[in-house]
Amino acid sequence: MSAERSLGPTPADKRIRLLDYLRGIAVCGILPVNIIVMGTVGGTEGRTFPARLDANWIGWSIQRLFLEGAMRGLFTLLFGAGMLMMLRRTEGDTPQVAPIDIWTRRCLALLLFGVIHFALLLWPGEILWTYGVAGFALLAFRSARPATLWIAALIILASLSAFRAYDTGTWVARYQLAATAELAQQQGQTLTQEQKTALETAQEVKNSVYPGEAARRAEIDQRTNLGPLLSWSAAGWASRHLGNYSWLGVAESLSFMLIGMALFRSGVLTGNCSFRKYMKMAAIGISFGLALRTLDFLWQARTGFELDIHRLNLSVSLLRSASYEPARLALTLGYIGLIALLFQQRAPARSGFLEALGRMALTAYTLQSLLTSTLFYGFGTFGTFGYAALAAISAAIWFVSGTFCLWWLRHFSIGPAEWLLRAIAYGRLPRLRAPVSAPLL
Repeated sequence: MSAERSLGPTPADKRIRLLDYLRGIAVCGILPVNIIVMGTVGGTEGRTFPARLDANWIGWSIQRLFLEGAMRGLFTLLFGAGMLMMLRRTEGDTPQVAPIDIWTRRCLALLLFGVIHFALLLWPGEILWTYGVAGFALLAFRSARPATLWIAALIILASLSAFRAYDTGTWVARYQLAATAELAQQQGQTLTQEQKTALETAQEVKNSVYPGEAARRAEIDQRTNLGPLLSWSAAGWASRHLGNYSWLGVAESLSFMLIGMALFRSGVLTGNCSFRKYMKMAAIGISFGLALRTLDFLWQARTGFELDIHRLNLSVSLLRSASYEPARLALTLGYIGLIALLFQQRAPARSGFLEALGRMALTAYTLQSLLTSTLFYGFGTFGTFGYAALAAISAAIWFVSGTFCLWWLRHFSIGPAEWLLRAIAYGRLPRLRAPVSAPLL
């Protein structure tokens, strides 16, 4: 059997449908979060201040409580599961080396896709570069048992939580110094250079939340003219993926990939667990995650959803930062349990739309970047939408990308972006074969 046949795309009728279903939900769920950076000015995130009970704030609050971090966690977790599916031929009595070579080239291809996303599609917040880097580290765990994978992942997450709390502590100290400096300034005292720097830092954050008209106009002009837009995308991408803090993103992705591998090995992601187990995952994960998120949200509301230097409390800020990773992990696991329950009950007959998105997740993700860049930058609508409108745009993009994926899979067995990724990984141009099973819908 040739390498291409033995290691090629899984036929549609042999795929693990729950994985495709989960992947489709994940690729949809990350868009309402990413679209904030794509379409809004400064730190407003599509809202107006002060906070009020309107469509923008309701939509943003739902996104913040239920989607932010958790959908990215689900997307990342499934990447780890996919790695095991590709490399299972390296195990057993007759292990093969070819899958490791292919996986390595696949990670290199993801690095290339990351560059394409920021340079051509103008989305500097892409995650593919990070996945490519973290994918190399996964090779060291390809034969690890679920317990080992969980231990390694939790150690990484605990370390990230500790660092996040430490980093928050340094910022809170600056803001508290700014509050003291502001009081001293009102009393006519001469400020030290450290106090002046703290005040400038606090003012920069405030300007981001409350950008003046000149600042808004400058950012809109930057993001709607090609030269400055390319510079913005390149600078943002380099900051996220080449700076010191980029390794935190790699570590975070690696931890969720390891958990995905553990869940795949234990049958959770293949739909082989009992109704009772999925029910416990859903109930415990969602309730615990939302409890942490709600407490965090209430504290943000108390401080006006901004860094009010007069209302900060160091202990609370440290707890908020340290609880971020546990909250998003709990929500991610809870959603897996809930989605698996729904899939077991009735989804196999109704999940064609999401399955199509899941089977073409890289294509759908790329299409999201293309459509948002065209809308916001090409048509010059950047900075004109509130969050409610951005959420509606996300839904429209789901429909467009899902419809395209359904149409494509009626004619071909693999998506165009997946075809290119596979061509690089295998070192040859695979044929775009017709599907081997009935259409999804």
